[in-house]
Amino acid sequence: MSDWEDDEEYDDKPQVSNVKSFPKRSYGDNRRSDDSRRRDRDSCINRNSGRGSTYGRSFQSKESLYVRPESIGRIVGRAGSTIQRLQLDFNVRIDADKSRGKVTVLGDDKGKINDALNRIRQIVDEGHDGNNQSQRPHGSGYNRSDRNNQAYRSYGRDDDNPFDYHYPKTSYDRNENYSANQDIIIDYNALNKKAELARAERWSKSPPLTKDFYVEHTEVANMDKDDVDQIRLQNNNTTVSRVFEQKNDEPDNIPNPIWKFEQCFGQYPDLLAEVAKQQFKKPSPIQAQAWPILLKGEDLIGIAQTGTGKTLAFLLPALVHIEYQSIPRSERGGPNVLILAPTRELALQIEKETNKYSFRGIKAVCMYGGGNRRDQIQHVEQGVEVIICTPGRLNDLIQAKVIDVTTVTYLVLDEADRMLDMGFEPQIRKILLDVRPDRQTIMTSATWPPGVRRLAQSYMSNPIQVCVGSLDLAATHSVRQVVEVVEEGEKFDMIKSFVKSMRSDDKIIVFCGKKVRADDLSSDLTLAGYLCQAIHGSRDQADREQAIADITSGEVKILIATNVASRGLDIDDVTHVINYDFPRNIEEYVHRIGRTGRAGRTGTSISYVTRSDWGLAAELIKILEEAGQDVPDKLRDMADRFNKMKGRRSDGNMPGRRGGGGGNRSYGHRNY
Repeated sequence: MSDWEDDEEYDDKPQVSNVKSFPKRSYGDNRRSDDSRRRDRDSCINRNSGRGSTYGRSFQSKESLYVRPESIGRIVGRAGSTIQRLQLDFNVRIDADKSRGKVTVLGDDKGKINDALNRIRQIVDEGHDGNNQSQRPHGSGYNRSDRNNQAYRSYGRDDDNPFDYHYPKTSYDRNENYSANQDIIIDYNALNKKAELARAERWSKSPPLTKDFYVEHTEVANMDKDDVDQIRLQNNNTTVSRVFEQKNDEPDNIPNPIWKFEQCFGQYPDLLAEVAKQQFKKPSPIQAQAWPILLKGEDLIGIAQTGTGKTLAFLLPALVHIEYQSIPRSERGGPNVLILAPTRELALQIEKETNKYSFRGIKAVCMYGGGNRRDQIQHVEQGVEVIICTPGRLNDLIQAKVIDVTTVTYLVLDEADRMLDMGFEPQIRKILLDVRPDRQTIMTSATWPPGVRRLAQSYMSNPIQVCVGSLDLAATHSVRQVVEVVEEGEKFDMIKSFVKSMRSDDKIIVFCGKKVRADDLSSDLTLAGYLCQAIHGSRDQADREQAIADITSGEVKILIATNVASRGLDIDDVTHVINYDFPRNIEEYVHRIGRTGRAGRTGTSISYVTRSDWGLAAELIKILEEAGQDVPDKLRDMADRFNKMKGRRSDGNMPGRRGGGGGNRSYGHRNY
């Protein structure tokens, strides 16, 4: 008996359930003829699967092919398109059983059956080439010269069938899983070593790279440890250390901080002159420690609150890095500096900051989704040294071979925590595979979550971490924080009342939780006679840029925004930030209120907290207390009631509820 003859008769029980699932027919009585039942069955199959009229026929020949269960999807195709095309092309009927990995081809012409089997093998092999599959035994009759890895077994009904292969015995049985590869042992150490050798060979031909441009000023070099600690303490209690463990006998070699621009850039008078044009009084805390580290060629992780000068901290050393390489810029074949940012607004802000400093004709281009792709490509082709880009657009242009990142030697991941929150980690890792490993890497972040730490450990070389303030989340102390516990229906009247009482020099940003809410609020305020602009991810890029230009120039005093504006907006004269919808996590709250109180100014944040936000009340209280702000009694009561509810739930005294929203919002409104 052949391998398929132990199954029940095919015409009585068509095995199509694993390709399409058909409900069992109920015929009501047993008096109908078998032909009538078969016609109904075939009609059901044809209506649901669309495979043509081959179902219900009797065939003279049939062959079976065993493949890996995961290959069945490739044979069936999207919406059954592939299997339908095969049946029409070869005038056969094909049944696929995913649970067993079995494909059966039935027809009247054995030649067409074999042709269909050949085509199925090709489809399977196309999906398995390069994967370490089980080797096909020597002597098989199908493309053995160029197929080292196969994912199927074939059985023929006749002895003269050229596809009747005899495979080593496996544990496959009708009632067992197919496990032909269970005895294969993969040597991961050998594979990793091979990959490292291939990587080293790939980058061995890279041009020489210079990273150390730092000549320590005498005043800085003569400082003792107490002086260094005192300066760091005065600079918002800056802490500096190697992030990952050092060997006991290995020195830290962390440069001392500076307190004058001349101590870092005295050797570059033209760059120093550009800095003087900005009329800065002294370096900010992050700049005072980051500039010596970066000019020395070290990898850096900069953690500081928003609006503390992180952009300039990595930008000026980048300009020095570009200009003073040993190879002329015209011979490098591409850009040296790549700056990745999470949002278009932040990318445009970095470009604006870069263009303030005209140094040796260095050119920068900003590339982001939603912008004119043709113009961006044209700028790159004209020659640039600095690329400021969002991860999605950069991957797009790398695949289109417009940008070659193998020339990048100075890499910046700005607001790395935000990029990970937005789900950009796969794109970032893909980009970093094509950037030379001996590059200089900088990561900036407002927080130090596990995802950022993991990324730093994978792609940075013994980095130095500079943290301004504490690693604990804290809001800027230049902002007065006001929290009002309100009902959802009261918020519009409150914002309308506030807008009505605005002074002529006031400028506000109102944050909403959703794009629809931002559009609705903007429309309602406009209908009420107040001029405002709105910005969110679904607006055209031209409209987003116009909204920022209007609020920056003062033509519009009210900007309605979602979280796309919580980072990257550097507008010095914003007087108020209003959280119309409280954010879903406390980190975003800190970033939102950081849009005011910038560049030495003070500002005010007003947050409308409703009962749906009670899960964040305790964390908000910590932020308020750390900054010395007043905490409303209603907010403390909200936090207490939330903690009691959690206690009852953990004790099993409350039935669990399913709720919507993110974070702690899933507890819903009913209990408060």
